[in-house]
Amino acid sequence: MRNHLKILVAMFLLFGVSTLGSQNTEKRSGGTRNLLLFNDVLKIISDYYVDAIPPEDLVMGATEGLIESLDIHSQLLDQRLHRRLMEQTRGQFGGIGIEISIRDDTLTVLAPIPGTPAHRIGLQSGDRIVRIEDEHTQGMSLEEAVSKLKGEPGTLVNIWIHRLGVDNDIHFPIVRAIIKIESVQGKFMLTPEIGYVCLGVFSDKSGEELVNAIKDLKARGMKKLIFDLRDNPGGLLSRAVDVADIFLEPGQVIVSTRGRLKNSNQVFSAEKPPVWGDGPIICLISHGSASASEIVSGALQDHDKAVIMGITSYGKGSVQTVIDLKISNYALKLTTAKYYTPSGRCIHSDDRSKDGHHALLSTEDTLQTFATDAGRIVHGGGGITPDLILRRDTLATPAERKIRKEAGNFRNLMFRFAVKFKKENPSVGADSIDSVEYTENFKDRVVELTPEIINEARKMMLDKGFELTEEEFEEADPLLSQWIYYHIADACYDRNTAQRVWTGYDKQLQKAIELIEQAPLASNFVETMLAGRTLPDTLDLVGMTR
Repeated sequence: MRNHLKILVAMFLLFGVSTLGSQNTEKRSGGTRNLLLFNDVLKIISDYYVDAIPPEDLVMGATEGLIESLDIHSQLLDQRLHRRLMEQTRGQFGGIGIEISIRDDTLTVLAPIPGTPAHRIGLQSGDRIVRIEDEHTQGMSLEEAVSKLKGEPGTLVNIWIHRLGVDNDIHFPIVRAIIKIESVQGKFMLTPEIGYVCLGVFSDKSGEELVNAIKDLKARGMKKLIFDLRDNPGGLLSRAVDVADIFLEPGQVIVSTRGRLKNSNQVFSAEKPPVWGDGPIICLISHGSASASEIVSGALQDHDKAVIMGITSYGKGSVQTVIDLKISNYALKLTTAKYYTPSGRCIHSDDRSKDGHHALLSTEDTLQTFATDAGRIVHGGGGITPDLILRRDTLATPAERKIRKEAGNFRNLMFRFAVKFKKENPSVGADSIDSVEYTENFKDRVVELTPEIINEARKMMLDKGFELTEEEFEEADPLLSQWIYYHIADACYDRNTAQRVWTGYDKQLQKAIELIEQAPLASNFVETMLAGRTLPDTLDLVGMTR
């Protein structure tokens, strides 16, 4: 191993880097010619280009271009990018604990994270951060603001906020702490027997959080599970193994990796008795489900453990290693292997796969058919194809399409409306509500959407330039109610309550509930549910309640 290379924590798996063997004379001379070509072009650009460019900028551009020519997942990491990557994969960072965004050109608190310094000191949803230390936030980018709010645990950051209904700005001195990113971003009972768990991200604690969520819901009567991996972008390979291990029997293969280096070729199998058992599972995926999400859903599908529903996943079937470079503060995230599901599928998708060395996919990956444990045919390449495909809702009314053209402005207005509603209705949310337990009249216990509430939201939209007629507002009423209801639940209670509210409008989830309600409790759930279908089967969502 070269002395100047140090293998760090890999994004997905720790691999060694072998010393390159000697090359033959022809290759050496070819390499020399290419280096001479590079130096010649570099000197000519440096001497003759219309604008003077520092040589270090030219070399950096060439280096980044070299890496970009490999694949979309290899990347040169400076100190900032490297730190962000480590935060994402470890699932924690030093900060104050708030979700923030730019709303109405102002840095705005979307929600304080429960149990964090921001939550304990009293920051609220809708607070506008007007100053951080000595710097006003007007015109400040979101990335800039996040950088200023993050820092070493135990250090102090001073912020000033403007709150609706309060004349003067409020000063909050906040001591930073370790902020943990929650992997489980929704858990509750949908019916007395059906539980729902949404795994939004993968981090160091994903397996532990999921085990706790399943045990909690089982104690509340859960016998069937809808496991939501939609739009989960993935994370560490080892964390995907932890999550899949919760569902599979000891010895069942979860994933394997293959690459040019000897220690790139590994097989990962389940080791512990399954926490879940034999109960029915529907796993929801989307095009935004990638990497670790695809490892988990692929393993569940190949071992006939769950019915996979939704839309074909993203197709990230490659493994990256993070290598520390000799130049300080730089690291290289390099694709070093591909991963394969238990049946042997590589599900990688690459638009540039026909272009020379970009071909991470082989003919074997894309054309060969594979089989699940029960003998169902599945295919490699292009992501995980669900057993049951659910089309996206394309039947929006003209009025809804009109609103969706300004989706960001619309959602911002609904957020502002909810903040105002909370201020004017302090009794809503004053009594705690168990957002996990199943309740038959859940909506009525949160808030009743009266005609007065709907009309006030309509007026706010008209004041902000939404030109809808009375008839168009009537057409868009389901969409309007959906977002008002969600944001009021989020502002007055918590995110899990808002997620629970959202289920009534989620057509894909409602279809999953409809199917799993009919499912037997026995271990042949997948076979029974898919019997007689030509897979993948496309289900119709038309006519379902919002």
